[in-house]
Amino acid sequence: MPELHYTPLDLIDTKLEVSSKSFFDRQKKFANSPNIRKTDIEFRTKQLKKLYYAIKKHETRLIDAMLKDYNRAPQESMQLELIPLYNDILGMIKNLSKWAKPRRICDMSPTYMLGKTYVEKIALGSVLVIAPCNFPVLLSLTPVANAIAAGNSVILKPSEMTAATAREMQNLIEDAIFPHGLLQVVQGSITETTRLITSDKLNMIFYTGSPRVGSIVAQEAAKNLIPCVLELGGKSPAFLTEHFSVGSTSKLQTALKRLFFGAFSNSGQICVTPDYLVVHENIYDEVVKQAKIVLNEMYPIFDNNLDYTYLVGQRGYNAIMKKLDASNGQKYIPESAEGFVSNTDNGQYCIPPTIIFNCSWNDSLMEEENFGPVLPIYKYSNLDDTLDLIIHKNDQPLVQYIFSDSEQERQHILTRLRSGDCIIGDTIIHVAIKDTPFGGIGTSGYGNYGGVYGFNAFTHERTVFKQPYWMDSLLFMRYPPYTPTKQKLVETATEQKPWFDEDGKDRWYHNKIFYLISLIGVAIAAILNKCK
Repeated sequence: MPELHYTPLDLIDTKLEVSSKSFFDRQKKFANSPNIRKTDIEFRTKQLKKLYYAIKKHETRLIDAMLKDYNRAPQESMQLELIPLYNDILGMIKNLSKWAKPRRICDMSPTYMLGKTYVEKIALGSVLVIAPCNFPVLLSLTPVANAIAAGNSVILKPSEMTAATAREMQNLIEDAIFPHGLLQVVQGSITETTRLITSDKLNMIFYTGSPRVGSIVAQEAAKNLIPCVLELGGKSPAFLTEHFSVGSTSKLQTALKRLFFGAFSNSGQICVTPDYLVVHENIYDEVVKQAKIVLNEMYPIFDNNLDYTYLVGQRGYNAIMKKLDASNGQKYIPESAEGFVSNTDNGQYCIPPTIIFNCSWNDSLMEEENFGPVLPIYKYSNLDDTLDLIIHKNDQPLVQYIFSDSEQERQHILTRLRSGDCIIGDTIIHVAIKDTPFGGIGTSGYGNYGGVYGFNAFTHERTVFKQPYWMDSLLFMRYPPYTPTKQKLVETATEQKPWFDEDGKDRWYHNKIFYLISLIGVAIAAILNKCK
């Protein structure tokens, strides 16, 4: 496999300069156009269309590159990566004008009601996107597209761990022939990434990866007051609760298929994968029985010719194998995978989908995010005790999955356990829902994206207020010299009054009446002031 050529450090500095300069040059050009906003939006839309067709033209080569990098199953590359990417970009193109349109604000207080207030979303400038290895195309080019849609210049740092895919993304970007400095690629590892995140030429960093590295990125960015969006991982729990009916074998098997789809797709290398499953003791034995049946049905054949994704690199493979070896739980793999041996000498870092039954809460698989094709299953008896344990060990997961037939029980879990997102009755597919925010909380990250939220992530909301000059006839009391009368008028015109009493009971009048009375009072005062 051809070597990935890392970008020289001095060239990285040049790219950072070019990225910043291209943004300011572009804004200057737009500012001198007859219709500034229209020209800007048309430019962004054109670049998104270029990006869309560049990806389409390189689709087969991207799939082949992911196959080379980690035996990525072609169907997984399409259904989990390229199709969502296409849909994301088309959604941006379709909705960009609406997203970028300034939002009018109505403030009926006397000071502002006759002015014009709106909130506009402006580009941040030059932004850096640092992409992970598990979804090397989607998690690179979706935030890149978001950043372009928002009007920024972009530097993309793909993962060096998926070298073939990183090269192919650079090829498609170069083939698209974007305007100079709009979208550039930096290839490299720790040294090159450090050079990027320590630069003061950036205006925002979008990082997807581990909490450990995310913390480093945030600390370096903070030194230059650069905002970040951090999309991290974490141990996302799944619940099969006491009130999930196992009377229907078909229903339980469906739930398990959905859990296994989330846990074993992409060989478990998904930030939102169900990291572990907790099952109530009353249904545990039936879940174990059906889990074995379902796993064998999903993987009737397991050999070197199977469309099954490998682990990305030896480090991830060794980490999972070490945890499995240390686990005291009962390991179960598909019957077809018994006797399978991964040829690690030839770069085949493959672990069959593995369920681990009868795990203890201090098991090796509960220490940190597993990020591999393993699903430990824990038995519980009391829900609140279990939630206490989860909160103590792994609070604020990126997502939680709840399989329960009781709405009260579902709300109980949601109320107690904070998470970035939640799915009830399914796994992982929430990331593709249109115009919903995807992102973590606390240690699983901050900031979000997805549809309009991705556009918002790469913009700043700026308030613009336009005040008529003649309003000074109503606002004269704010100027010196101050008098008791002016102070009283300021209080009347600007201080809101509560619509509730000291006991918290609502009164019969509301602030709208207050505004009307205040306006009348200020108007009368203004007339009297004019008559002096």
